[in-house]
Amino acid sequence: MRSRHFTFGVEDARAGLPFRADYEKWDGNAQWNYERGRQWAMLVPPRVALKTPGDELSLTAIHWFKLNYEYIL
Repeated sequence: MRSRHFTFGVEDARAGLPFRADYEKWDGNAQWNYERGRQWAMLVPPRVALKTPGDELSLTAIHWFKLNYEYIL
């Protein structure tokens, strides 16, 4: 969840955007993190922020990840 690619996935899914143009150039871990971010965004209410204003993962975001772990991974 701390990965910038996870954040990209969340942002893109919430904005209704397709995969990023450079997705195919990323390594496998970056692609998986992006995919997980997109999945998380689809399973979590939009009002749940991924990060706090201090750029830390929000406790609510972590809670939702744990609730949906089996669907995200």
